[in-house]
Amino acid sequence: MQSQSIEPNLKALFQGVDTNKNGQLSENELRNALVNGDYTKFNIATVRLMMKMFDRNNNGTIGYKEFCNLWRYLGEWRKLFDRFDLDRSGSINYDEYCRALEAFGYRLSNQFISFMYNMHSAFDRQGVRVISFDMFVQSCLSLKRMTDVFKKYDKDRDGFITLAFEDFLYEVMNLT
Repeated sequence: MQSQSIEPNLKALFQGVDTNKNGQLSENELRNALVNGDYTKFNIATVRLMMKMFDRNNNGTIGYKEFCNLWRYLGEWRKLFDRFDLDRSGSINYDEYCRALEAFGYRLSNQFISFMYNMHSAFDRQGVRVISFDMFVQSCLSLKRMTDVFKKYDKDRDGFITLAFEDFLYEVMNLT
């Protein structure tokens, strides 16, 4: 029932950003459809990640069905984001980010969390570092992808791996 009420709005959004009317969204067109709570466009790296994840036929564009799947996926991420945005500021501060990573099951050092936070945050109007919705998704997906690669090589689940240099290069290049 809910997807039926959203469907016409999604179709209108899709058609509105499909500027060349070819029924496919390019990277730039998709970026015009995806905005944060403060109406800023998604970071281009996040858009590229979404394209890579949802372009099922690998044609470099997103069709309407792919767009609907992406939209639902981002809706689930929005629920998570809102769950951890405790102060309802529309962004994630450092403490909220720490809570989110812990809730996702990550046991990381403060030094590494700070590194990730600084890598994905930006200064807001008050000069405070915060993470926007798109960058929250990007940081969490990047961490999950890296974790999945690590787990592939950590056969005995002891938290340590030995990896040949070329295997390392292959895995890093596949992440980008």
